[in-house]
Amino acid sequence: MKIVKLTIHNFLKLKDIEMNPSKTNIIVGKNKQGKTSILKAIKAAFDGGVDEKMIRIGENKAEILLELDEFDVKRTITEKGTYLDVANKEGYKVPSPQKFLNNLLGVFSFNPVQFFELKLLERKKYLLNAIKLTISQDELAQYTGEKLAGIDYGKHALEVVEDARKYYYDKRTAANSEVSKKRKTLEELSAKIPEGFNPAEVNEKHILELRDSLVVEALNQQQLDADTKSEARLLASIEEYQKKIKEAEYGLLAVRKRKEKLTKELLPNPKAVQAEIERLESQRELVFTAKRVEELRFELGVAVKEADKLDVVVNRLTKEIPQELIMKAKLPVEGLVIVGDDVQVNGVSLDNLSASEQLKFALDIVRKLNENFKIICIDGIETLDKDSFEVFLKEIENDSYQYFVTRVNGEIKNGIIIENGEIRK
Repeated sequence: MKIVKLTIHNFLKLKDIEMNPSKTNIIVGKNKQGKTSILKAIKAAFDGGVDEKMIRIGENKAEILLELDEFDVKRTITEKGTYLDVANKEGYKVPSPQKFLNNLLGVFSFNPVQFFELKLLERKKYLLNAIKLTISQDELAQYTGEKLAGIDYGKHALEVVEDARKYYYDKRTAANSEVSKKRKTLEELSAKIPEGFNPAEVNEKHILELRDSLVVEALNQQQLDADTKSEARLLASIEEYQKKIKEAEYGLLAVRKRKEKLTKELLPNPKAVQAEIERLESQRELVFTAKRVEELRFELGVAVKEADKLDVVVNRLTKEIPQELIMKAKLPVEGLVIVGDDVQVNGVSLDNLSASEQLKFALDIVRKLNENFKIICIDGIETLDKDSFEVFLKEIENDSYQYFVTRVNGEIKNGIIIENGEIRK
């Protein structure tokens, strides 16, 4: 699609403009002479967005007529409203003309020269507005493995992905913190356990059995002491109680038998038993510590798996997913990603590209965004130095697009000079 003839009457600073545009149209003039008004007139003819304020001061009507290679567009602006006619070469007027034009339009607002004059955040917004990608909750879930709530899916797809990346980044940070805490606790507790310690040896039933044996030991010892005293007392009383010798002998025999039995039942080393009880009881805390160590080893494994899983998601949301979304837009710029507020190509920030690389990058995008419309308007080309301007002209020399470019003064071969709202003859 190309503009074959352009006619503008009383639009903004323009009086009467009539031109037969070529492929590349460099519009030259001083400030406030009407250069930019030509670009705005082309834009207004196609997408509207105009009112009576755009009528040249002192006039009551403005008209923009575009004769294209396939059809004609006429936009009329009055104090009562704006009117649009679109007709083919046979004079047939297209119904719903604005809808018809909207289906053809590319992106007027993407200016490759202005793009590199913006700050990082503004550049990102400018580019996102031009690309216009969306992603649903279900589509994002295909990358993350879960449906994320609390994210505004009405935002640009790359902004949604960035919000998801921040969510998983924070979640991964928390998971890594939990891993560090558990690992530190595991190390501290493990250090408290002596080498070769076996928690199974600290058996509560065995401790109770040993404790009971000491109780029995004390009772037996008490009885043994009592019997020893009884034995001495009975022996001393034998002579005095001759009449009761026989009775005492029976008693003595019974005592001696019991004493013999108790002597056999005495522990060989009760102090060793007490020491063993004290040793095992002192290791009760180690049993709990050993158990907690095993639990922590399991928890650490789970935490590490979760952190690794989140790390994979964060890495995908940082690079792979934004790149896939950019690829869906079918942009001709390979390796284009948006990391935070920075636009990068193959890992290199746009600010670190050479001037010619930056210009080619922006032109590739603007051409892609207008690949059906084929008409590109660029304002303020004078910000490019002479060499960059020559690179620009060389870059667009053989493509299939039609360019309307404004430049303040400067010696431009075959330039269209604007003075006081009219083309200088």
